[in-house]
Amino acid sequence: MKQKLLKVFLVCTLLVGVVYAQNRQVSGKVTSASDGTPVQGVSIVVQGTNTATQTDGSGNYSINVAGDVTLVFSYIGYQRQAISVGNRSTINVQLSNDETSLEEVVVTAQGITRSNKSLGYSTQTVTGNNLTQKSETNVLNSLQGKVAGVNITSSSGQPGSSTNINSGV
Repeated sequence: MKQKLLKVFLVCTLLVGVVYAQNRQVSGKVTSASDGTPVQGVSIVVQGTNTATQTDGSGNYSINVAGDVTLVFSYIGYQRQAISVGNRSTINVQLSNDETSLEEVVVTAQGITRSNKSLGYSTQTVTGNNLTQKSETNVLNSLQGKVAGVNITSSSGQPGSSTNINSGV
């Protein structure tokens, strides 16, 4: 009789563990808190694991989780958010802008990213206002004449042809 009760107790204990370990799907939409537009490419990671996904072009995501976990939402230019899932299956998130995380960087000739302050030489900056002064169908063509030593040419006179960027340094 005691052995029978012990077996029943062990089976019940194992079943409880199986119930808690079941995976479920959590989905939702990630939008910008400032204007409500969907944010594409947001990384969603289950904290403490390698399980991750990204939002699609409409800001939608779907991820499989096991139990009560924490999802971490992060994207460049937005504040990172950690949200506990609990028993919810839909979690919609609004990311707030994080202007302090954005700083000016310079990409050098070798493709190395550096802070503008850490360089030992002067750099030139082209802003959006500089580019809109010249009405061009190709953004690269509007860079012509804006930076010293850079020559931008079209490979042919045909519309839609490729653009070549040559540095005179």
